[in-house]
Amino acid sequence: MLVDVWMPHDQAEARVAAAIAAGGRLVSDEHASAWLTLADAEDSEVDVAWMGRD
Repeated sequence: MLVDVWMPHDQAEARVAAAIAAGGRLVSDEHASAWLTLADAEDSEVDVAWMGRD
């Protein structure tokens, strides 16, 4: 299962950093202008997408 999480653009960087600090890992930044794909230790993936880019 893949989950999409949407958030305001100004919160995305801090939330991605927090997820990685908590043990997550970056799976793909292929679409970095719109979203990143992260995974946890069990390889469950989440797309972190943002709205309202400057």
